Amino acid sequence: MKKLISKLYIAWLIITVGLFSACTPDSFELEGKDVTVDDLVEGIAFSITHDSENPNIVYLKSLMPSSYQVCWQHPQGRSQEREVTLQMPFEGEYEVTFGVQTRGGIVYGNPATFTIDSFCADFVNDDLWTYLTGGVNNEKVWIFDNGSYGYAAGEMTYADPSTTVEWNNWSANWDPGVGHTADDAIWESTMTFGLKGGANVTVYNSSSKETASGTFMLNTSNHTITFTDCELLHTPSWSDRSTNWSRDLKLLELDENHMRIGVMRDNSEGPWWLIWNFVSKEYADNYVPEDKPDPEPALPDGWEDMVSEVVTSKIKWTMSADVPFDWANLDGSLMNNFTAGNYPDWATPVSGLDQLSMTLDSKTMTYEFAMPDGTTASGTYTLDEKGIYTFSGNVPSYHIGGGDIMFGADGNNQLRILSIESAAGNVMGMWVGARSAEKDEYQAYHFIPNAGGGTSQPEATSIAVDNSKLVWGHLETDKNNFRIELYNMYGETASASPIDPASIVFDYSMELTFTISGLTGDAATKEYNAGLMCTADGWWPAYSGTSDVKVKGNGTYTIKMKPEAAYNGVIVFVIDIFDMFSDIADLDAVNVTIDSLKIL
Repeated sequence: MKKLISKLYIAWLIITVGLFSACTPDSFELEGKDVTVDDLVEGIAFSITHDSENPNIVYLKSLMPSSYQVCWQHPQGRSQEREVTLQMPFEGEYEVTFGVQTRGGIVYGNPATFTIDSFCADFVNDDLWTYLTGGVNNEKVWIFDNGSYGYAAGEMTYADPSTTVEWNNWSANWDPGVGHTADDAIWESTMTFGLKGGANVTVYNSSSKETASGTFMLNTSNHTITFTDCELLHTPSWSDRSTNWSRDLKLLELDENHMRIGVMRDNSEGPWWLIWNFVSKEYADNYVPEDKPDPEPALPDGWEDMVSEVVTSKIKWTMSADVPFDWANLDGSLMNNFTAGNYPDWATPVSGLDQLSMTLDSKTMTYEFAMPDGTTASGTYTLDEKGIYTFSGNVPSYHIGGGDIMFGADGNNQLRILSIESAAGNVMGMWVGARSAEKDEYQAYHFIPNAGGGTSQPEATSIAVDNSKLVWGHLETDKNNFRIELYNMYGETASASPIDPASIVFDYSMELTFTISGLTGDAATKEYNAGLMCTADGWWPAYSGTSDVKVKGNGTYTIKMKPEAAYNGVIVFVIDIFDMFSDIADLDAVNVTIDSLKIL
């Protein structure tokens, strides 16, 4: 058995060490006297001075012994250096709070103030100030990006905190698209930044109907932004996902037209970057989409052979009785991902669709359609390099579902290949579509190949499993489960997987059989619930069973699962035996094998 150290524990340890070290002294031999709030006063513990030539430059300096790690809170953010230089462009009264690390934690003194008497334009001449505000004596309105302006896919993006997330140096780990925050009322929200007599910001949230006004400070060196008396515009229902919506927020991208600001999620879901996406209202109001060609289905290499040389040149494609139809986008992606038995009432398939067939002979380039009512049609066809079938005669129409859902070709007597389903090198099915004359979409039909005519019932495909790479044990230290890991993009199997995660392509069923042996202690006799966790590439569908099978002692067990939508690869694929781990007397004696994995 492979003994693992939980990655979650490592992450927790790193975060804990980081927090502890953020404001800890270089020397742990602190002064003997405890420091109190009364000790940390200006002129004794620290100093605030203005530059003699430019009073808008302010110097903060610690007067404490060098053994103390200092912590500043100032108008431009937080700092830990003993000496800090502030460039303050706007007149006004500002606060500085000085603190030091002691044996009992950080002690802060009472806020001290300093005054700026005049405006210094030199400090806001940076392009970032102009991009954000429109420049001195101007203001600029920003709105949520709704995915229609050529930048982000929607109002929010996720980024992994274990990777680099810095100014113009980051990547999304998930871009869920418009509407992810599930609040349709946010789209009239605005955030207005201005440089009229100061750095002012007004935030109007159209969801809560609330307006907040305050000031902001842009740190062009550290690429952070701080709000005072208001918060970064965000979906109100997401407020509890972070405790900081205003101070030292990460500016990740900013130009004349778009902006991205990162907020760290710190609730019970765990640390993760929430990237909020904005565009300027002026840009949005005047945006004209680039004239791009329609997206097209991406077919796999060698697709021509897949649809013409399965066994012989003559292939009978039979409509799937389980998942016969759907609708598809222009790129071939299915809109609904219907699965067997899960069609809505308005789209219930009619019976007998496994008698609807399309027989194609790639040698003679002839076709024959056969409908369940006995109607047939035949002729010749062509297949171009884009996967478009063009038929010489009419393709019969046939009622296949709901009140008026019909099978048939488009107005040009064409059907286009939208996708090909394959696993372990075997063709499992093909989706073809008739292009709508009214919408940018296809009516999509699902066919199963039967070379030479054969049965219409497809056989399950067996997926190869390398048991030498299988991982099991106490893989989540905050839970008492025994986990068997076939693939986890966040776990050890990400780099050495027992399966090819891209091969888990199915929309009807999965059957997984495993054997566990060497159980000792109470684990050898007690009964436990076991569940499959199977999350598709793209995070949906995601199945998480709680009692897929009962495990009682050493033996062989089978889990069966029918998905709620089609799977096209997996990112998490594990079996959890719940509450078993602490009952195992000898973990090293346990052995697990995957005996079979079949998909249909």
